[in-house]
Amino acid sequence: MDASGFQKLLKRIEVVRAPTHALSTFGATRLTYHLVSSVEGLRNRTRLRTGTVLSEKPKIITPQAFAERFQGFGKESEEFARWLTPAYRDLLRALEYNFKNQDIRTRVVSGAPKAVTERILADISRRESRDEAVIRCPDSAWGLALMKLTLDETARSFPVHVRDLERRGLFHPEAKEEDRRRREIDQLFAAAGRDRAALEALGRKLREYGLFEEYEDRFLSYF
Repeated sequence: MDASGFQKLLKRIEVVRAPTHALSTFGATRLTYHLVSSVEGLRNRTRLRTGTVLSEKPKIITPQAFAERFQGFGKESEEFARWLTPAYRDLLRALEYNFKNQDIRTRVVSGAPKAVTERILADISRRESRDEAVIRCPDSAWGLALMKLTLDETARSFPVHVRDLERRGLFHPEAKEEDRRRREIDQLFAAAGRDRAALEALGRKLREYGLFEEYEDRFLSYF
């Protein structure tokens, strides 16, 4: 499918209701969806797809093919993913997100798509559910509609994820490890000041961490 074909499909995708809460930073999030499509050749009939998308907790990016992030999104998901990549490149370069479409159920129900949509919205409102989405889309584009919804929700949650991970120092694990090692060295120096038997452990750690030259004068002062 060429770019114009994708654009035509996207224009026919309507997110009637999006989830009202963001994806979790430190745990998995389940997003329940209702995909409403007309059935070709059948009046007053609607194809309804329901299921859940499991969004795993975001991780610092590792090299991975974009298409492999989506599992269970239909046979055209790899082609859809390649086409969607440029629009979400910055988002997906910073954090690694993985999504699984689970428990999908497809059935044809009575009523036109608009009427079926209204029934679903009324039911969600009655249950006061926060994590359900309702989308109207072409029958052939259900995978694209679901992937776009998932990525849009990820983009909405992305600033929160970055802030939470930054607060914990997870974007710079090497700096965090360096800080831990230097605290350990300071503790060993303090111990050596009280007990010269700790000098051997201190010297071993300085060499192990490649810090001996930096601390050499301070270490030799104990002798």
